[in-house]
Amino acid sequence: MESDLPRITIVTPSFNQAQFLERTIRSVLDQEYPDLEYLVMDGGSTDGSVEIIRRFAERLTYWTSGPDGGQAAAINAGWRMAHGEVLAWLNSDDVFLPGALSAVGHAFQEHPKAVLVYGQTQLVDPDGLLLGTVGSAYRQRTLLYSHQLIPQPSSFFRRSAVEAVGLLDESLHYSMDLDLLLRLSRMARPFMLQQTLAEATIHAEAKTTRDRAIAVAETYRVRRRHVRGLGTLLVRVQPGLSWVFSRMPDWMRRTVNRVRPRRVYEDGGGAPQPTEQPRL
Repeated sequence: MESDLPRITIVTPSFNQAQFLERTIRSVLDQEYPDLEYLVMDGGSTDGSVEIIRRFAERLTYWTSGPDGGQAAAINAGWRMAHGEVLAWLNSDDVFLPGALSAVGHAFQEHPKAVLVYGQTQLVDPDGLLLGTVGSAYRQRTLLYSHQLIPQPSSFFRRSAVEAVGLLDESLHYSMDLDLLLRLSRMARPFMLQQTLAEATIHAEAKTTRDRAIAVAETYRVRRRHVRGLGTLLVRVQPGLSWVFSRMPDWMRRTVNRVRPRRVYEDGGGAPQPTEQPRL
């Protein structure tokens, strides 16, 4: 029943993202989810973001604007104020697609042991051109050793599980989502919805694009934190393997790409669907 759906809390951290912010806010509020908390945590923007937030203030659970400790700190602050059974964050240059929260709410309702529910995310450029789709069936080895097959904009977490493993690590600036995903996936197998839930805008000022080398280095540090046993060696040699891969001839890279897990499904059609849902 709709009345039994869990309360969902969404936090949007933002700083000088006026170009995208209104679209992000509308994508959450227009979900018309029956039990929604929505908090916007602005880091003291000076580009007109505050004026945009004020226009929606009556429909927001909470908002603030002022200096903070960074993205992870802003999200944690919102989650600490939250009352939702399900937690998520949506960056201020991403959007939820229609029906996303309803699908997530029903998934948590129907699978009470699920601690992490996710779907796919489509990637677009600032003009809305579809670049591809990310997100595929959960494999622990892929998440730890290869790439983040659980896209952050389409990830939702049971509050009790987050409280059990701890909030986002505020010392991390790029890979705090991977760190949380690895901690939660130890509790129970993530549950994948066969649905595209969100859209992420890829643009030059996105920090993971702008600071790519720094972000990659932090990702390696997170993997080293979580890896155990013989896998430690694989993670330690990954920077060297990436260096070699980047200097291979094109034909050799294409050969390697045929055998490693796909990261982006460039045809826009989404990832191949698993034959069955992961067991919880």
